[in-house]
Amino acid sequence: MRRATIIVAFFMISTILFMPSGLSEPQTDGTAQVISSSESWNTNSELNGDVTVSDGATLTINSEITIATGTSIVVDSGANLVLNGALLAQETTSGVFMEVYNSTVVKPNFTGLVDSGTLRINMAKEYFTTMNVNITVGSTTIAWTGEEYIDYNLQFDGLPVNVSFSGFWQFPVWIESIQAFDSNGAIYTLQANEWEHNNGVLKSEEAEASYSIIINGNFESQQASMEWANLTCNGICSIENSTLSWSSPISVSENGTLSAKSSTINGSRTYEDIIVYDNAIINYDVETMVGTGGPTDMWVRLLSQRIISTNLKDAPAIAHFEGLGYQGITGDLTLDSEGKVDLGYNNNPILSKYLRMPEWLDGDGMHHQENATVLITLGGKANVWNGNSSVKLDPAPTIPYFTTSIPLPYVVVDSVIPEDQMGTANRGLGIMISVSNTGLVEVSTNIQCYEGDDLADVTTMFVSLQPGETKELPSTWYANSSGAKTLNCKALVPTMFNSLSEDLSQSIGTESEPVSFKDLDDSEDTSLILYSVIIIVMIVVAVLFSRISANKLMQVEEEEEEEEV
Repeated sequence: MRRATIIVAFFMISTILFMPSGLSEPQTDGTAQVISSSESWNTNSELNGDVTVSDGATLTINSEITIATGTSIVVDSGANLVLNGALLAQETTSGVFMEVYNSTVVKPNFTGLVDSGTLRINMAKEYFTTMNVNITVGSTTIAWTGEEYIDYNLQFDGLPVNVSFSGFWQFPVWIESIQAFDSNGAIYTLQANEWEHNNGVLKSEEAEASYSIIINGNFESQQASMEWANLTCNGICSIENSTLSWSSPISVSENGTLSAKSSTINGSRTYEDIIVYDNAIINYDVETMVGTGGPTDMWVRLLSQRIISTNLKDAPAIAHFEGLGYQGITGDLTLDSEGKVDLGYNNNPILSKYLRMPEWLDGDGMHHQENATVLITLGGKANVWNGNSSVKLDPAPTIPYFTTSIPLPYVVVDSVIPEDQMGTANRGLGIMISVSNTGLVEVSTNIQCYEGDDLADVTTMFVSLQPGETKELPSTWYANSSGAKTLNCKALVPTMFNSLSEDLSQSIGTESEPVSFKDLDDSEDTSLILYSVIIIVMIVVAVLFSRISANKLMQVEEEEEEEEV
């Protein structure tokens, strides 16, 4: 008995030791499952319900899993998802079409068909009269004008048939299927995803994914396949020797990394196979990757925002940009009340997206980088404060948030010096005002002076200053009453600059030494009048004396002339 017990115990221990690390299976009842240890799914099955792979755990999928619509698989930070099998969508009701363009060539191959017959191209989408769509098979070209299908008489030789598209159209042209009818009436049908093509794009009327996979930890796809998935990579993702159908665009968030090689991505739901957000990292092997092709880019970098912050506060300013984004757009934007501008702002969401794309890899594997500049200029008036307060950003920033500083002038009244400490009210008193520009750009400004809170009566002062320059401005001060007074002077900054004014000039101004002004009294007036009268009398007497002397001289001369006669 003891020996039998030992044998049973040995087999129990062996069973435990050689048991797989996890026997978990995907749930089918819509409940949620948390995987907290290393587990493998090795049997083809269905999945209905959310799955979370928690920190420290690894889920390995080696089988085909058919996933119900709306299901999510979330891989937490520190967790791993390894896909060696296939993830399939349980419900796919939408048809598959091929969108064609000018110069697209599709190559349907009805293997083994050697016979005379008819080639039929079944069209989809609505026809518009502005379209000019020509379809060529062999030496025959037919213009499509809205028919459901176009037929060509053809001799099939067991080789692919070249169907070429040319012309011009602004609206989508889709091919639903291509059929061959042999001489016996047999029909052979190829769907849009069953032929080779050049510059065509697989499309679906369904724009939404069936289920979602969110990677916050690590994801590895090796010799696997995935269809109708919405894959978001917030962590580290690797795709190799795999096929993704209708599972793009793949989203790589700011902190994510995606490596892709020797794989195929087809049937993107947008015109991008991969969207790399902000500063996310992508390692994409152009030589071994196959993308959706045509106008669908292999990957694009999309900024979540494109804000430039400045030191201009709520002053009026304009940002002029050229060559910005995917389409190299040129335009102007006004800075907001915080001195910021969002270069990606546009009422049209598609244009906003293009403005936020500084880098992309097109469908042919060619890398592109925008060639953009941004000029930010502080507003000014015609004759004052119109210096070159601007900054040119070349190249334009390609990060979500960028801070720059626009050079500004700064006007300081260094001193206000009266010519005397005594003065008379309503009589001019000379003053000398010293003004400096300690800022970084030139400036032209008026200087304004005050007696207390009242505007002082001084002659107009206007000055132009280069950076670092100081000038002396002479002026005359007319005090309007007697008493001890001071003169406070500062630059006159236009009100349109709002709170930026404090960064352009001193807000308090510079005060002079006190000057004692007295009124002009009556005795002073009398003395002045008296002095004036004396001077006038002396002038009159001098004039009369001169005239009398002249008359006497003339009389003497006349008498002498008479005596000579």
